[in-house]
This record gives sequence, C-alpha cells and structure tokens, in this order.
Amino acid sequence: MHPVRGVVQPYAWGMIGASSLVAQLASKFASVDSTQPYAEYWMGTHPKGESYLLDDKQTSVKAYLQRDLPFLFKVLSVETALSIQAHPNKEHAKILHKQNPKEYPDDNHKPEMAIALTKFECLCAFRPYEEIKQFIEKYEQLQILCGKKNCEEFSQSVSSQAELSIQESLLKKLYSNLMQSSPTIISQCVDAHLQVVQSETTNDLSCLFARLNKQYPGGDVGLFSIYFFNYITLNAGEAILLKANIPHAYLHGQCIECMACSDNVVRAGLTPKFKDIPTLIDMLDYQPLTIQQTKFPGKKISENITEFDPRQISSIDDFIVQEIRGKTGCINAIDQPSLMIIVQGQGVMNDGKVQFNEASVFLIEKQTAVDFKSDNNILAYRAYSVL
Repeated sequence: MHPVRGVVQPYAWGMIGASSLVAQLASKFASVDSTQPYAEYWMGTHPKGESYLLDDKQTSVKAYLQRDLPFLFKVLSVETALSIQAHPNKEHAKILHKQNPKEYPDDNHKPEMAIALTKFECLCAFRPYEEIKQFIEKYEQLQILCGKKNCEEFSQSVSSQAELSIQESLLKKLYSNLMQSSPTIISQCVDAHLQVVQSETTNDLSCLFARLNKQYPGGDVGLFSIYFFNYITLNAGEAILLKANIPHAYLHGQCIECMACSDNVVRAGLTPKFKDIPTLIDMLDYQPLTIQQTKFPGKKISENITEFDPRQISSIDDFIVQEIRGKTGCINAIDQPSLMIIVQGQGVMNDGKVQFNEASVFLIEKQTAVDFKSDNNILAYRAYSVL
C-alpha cells in the first residue's frame, strides 16, 4: 500500500478555513488559509485533480496503475447550498455531450453516493404527492408560479388517487411552470413568500427558505424546490444513493462522496453557473419517494466493515464504498485497487510497518489485505470498483 496526496477544490460553497474537514486534510501538505473556502478533497485519477503517490518521483496514481479509475472519491465540506441538479444516464449523457460539449464535457453517467460524516442537510427526490398537494394549497406564491389551474388539477388527481402516471404528468407540468416562470414574477413571489415565512419561525422549511434566500438573493427560482423535494438531515453514517435523473441539492454539512468519473451536471437553480432548465424538466424522475426510501443502508460484512454497494438496488457498478470502524481489525483483500482515507484515528497497519493518522490516504493494491491497530477507534472509508 502507498501513501497518497489528494487535491483540494476551493469552490465558493465550501466551509471556510479550519472549520472545513477538507482544510484539515489539506493541512497535512500546506498551511490553511483562514479566509479561503475548502470545499472538496479529491482522490482518484480525474484529469481536473489527479492524486499522486507520496514517493520520491511524485508518481500519479494513474501512471502507477497504468489506468484510470472509474470512480472519483471525495470528502465534501458544504457551507452554502449547491445547485438544484440531476445527472443523466449513459445514453442521455452521450446525447448531451454531442449537442453541447462545453457544458457536458464527457459522455459518461454520474451516479453519486453521499455518506454523512456530520449532520448533513440535502434535498433529494420528489416528496410524496400528498405533501406537495398540501404545500400548493397552502401557499399562494406556489399557485401563482405553478398556475392555479395546474395546482387544482394536481390536487384533484392526488385526492382521487388517479393513476400514478397521471399524477406524475401533472406534477411535471407544475414543476415546469414553476421553473420556467419569468424572472420578474419569481422575484415578486420570493419577496411575498419571505413575508409569509417570517411568521412561521418554528417551521423548518420556512427557516430553510429564508436561509437559502440569503445565500442566493435576488429571486432564485430554486428556492421553491424545497416544497417539491424531500428535505433530509442525514445523521453521521447514513447515506443516500443518487441514481440518474433524481433531483437533489446538498445544503450543509460534511460527507464522504463517491461518484462515477464524470463532469455531467444538469443544473436549474441555486447557482450562478449555467442552467439548463428545459433539459432538467424533461429528464427528471418524478416518482414520489419518502425520506426513508431515499436513504441507502449499508450492509455489515464483517465486525469492522459496513459496505455500501449500489448493486444491491441498482445497476450501478462504478463504485463501492466501505466504512471501517474499530480499534483493531482486518480490511479484506479485493481483486481491484482501492483508495482509503482515514477520517479519525491513528495507529499502525501491516504489523506496524505502516503508520497512519487522521487525513492519511492510501492506495491499496489489488489482492492485498490490511490489518490495523489504532490508539483509538478508527473511522476510515475505502472506495473501489468491480469494473
């Protein structure tokens, strides 16, 4: 196994200075700027942020393995909300890349998994339709933006328990009207809704609307998505799996993330970046999910290891993530190279031959088992792929 150095991405939404776990990882190799955002720590072979072995030659992981890894492994420290977004499936990614290679720079899909390291807030998937119905009946601003007639038709379909395909079609019409409303009307509705939520200070969504408005002032249409998507707070160790076309947005907290190696993101709100609202509206999965249904439970495979394998519930085979805990134990050998990051703990591996501490990252070669002994309970994550 080989020590590895990852790459920091200082995106504006990242946590500032030493409050960021990403900054703590970066501090192993450079001083931390107390004024700079530290958003993501990349581990892998992505061309925008390759990892390197900590050897005399500073060999890249790609050069050492003589191949690209099919996944990108990350730590995220999120201070302000990321965009309302979704990722295309493989077939759609090829079309988008051909049509607009500037904004969709490759032809790969981009499924993602996030495992919370702290309390982690996010939006994920469309809510149960009854909840959406209650919101559009309650708030006049949603009726204005979505269209009063559309709201009435959707509410009636939910009340009468119409076929799911009918309800989905009406929801698509609602969300399309909302997201494609004129900027003037959106801004007016945001201002009016802020007056409403000021009287609902004990309501989590009202507080969230006000907070997101401070982060994205000026009438961002993405603010109203909180009434359509599940608002979730993951506890440390809980995970979500983001398959193709599932709408989502990370809001606040720190997490481990693993994704297929791609840059294809279709955005529509809470961002100054390129928005492709028509594409997003057309591609989204409008299936309703409960908060519990959005969560992705890991499977205990040994005393020390919980494994998050997307193949349990999907066809995603680009990555698998293991969570490793305990004071002593063994990390199983696999038939592919893997990357491992130590989040908490210090000690030794391989009968004392390798020392580790918080922020250590290792490339573990294929068919290599690793034993560890920690001075305190270790928390580590390992990513690999069967591809």
